[in-house]
Amino acid sequence: MLLKKELKFNYKSFLIWSMILLMFSWLVAPFIDGIMKDADMLTDFINSMPKFILKVFNIDESFITPEGFFSAKVMIMAEIFAAIFAILLASNVFVNEYETKTIEYILTKPITRNQIFLKKAFAVFIYYTIFAAIFCVSILLLFNIYVNYEYNATILAGFALYLFVIEIFFGALTILLSVIFQNSFNTISISMGVFLIMYVGDMFGTVVEKWEWIRYITIFKYIPLGDTVKYSKVYVKNSIIIILLGFLITYIASQIFKKEDILI
Repeated sequence: MLLKKELKFNYKSFLIWSMILLMFSWLVAPFIDGIMKDADMLTDFINSMPKFILKVFNIDESFITPEGFFSAKVMIMAEIFAAIFAILLASNVFVNEYETKTIEYILTKPITRNQIFLKKAFAVFIYYTIFAAIFCVSILLLFNIYVNYEYNATILAGFALYLFVIEIFFGALTILLSVIFQNSFNTISISMGVFLIMYVGDMFGTVVEKWEWIRYITIFKYIPLGDTVKYSKVYVKNSIIIILLGFLITYIASQIFKKEDILI
């Protein structure tokens, strides 16, 4: 019942965030062929851009491909959307119970704390998986319909994998903060703050060589959009490691949830 409740109460926000993300893909995909026809002009445009901007987003002539253009136009925004969606969903599933005091009622049910936590975490995981899967299927279909130039479908699937990685990591972090602080302000603020620090830190470390070490403490260095396009390589091993890290953080959160007192 608890799993069904969480899925039912959060499906509207899930649909809204999914549609917003897909809308960006639908707006870009039909124009990719037109852009590719003017590849020479696009090359000149890239070469005329400030080197600072090119370095921040790791853009070069390798981006003059259908998947490269899609990465530059959609994926940068998609990563931000995935992180925000993951944080808000995880916060709503866990923190909402504390703030409305319904967690006290749930704890009176003949169900262990561990089962409560697992059902809630599983509901979040289901939505993260569906979110990434819908994005993957949609962009592959859009490219199949609208793009006549040669493109690498594996890279497109890799983009969806990266969104899943971001969801799992920041969702797990939000769950951990939820059971520690038991209020939405601290949970969302810190989760969003960590995301922004990592996101901006990765860009800053890319531009300024002496600060490159910052990138090593962000997840974005290990799932880089620029290198994925440039080298036609999906960083699957890195993705799996970050996902496992997310599961480890979730496990730590579960242990705290089993022992933590409910704040009144």
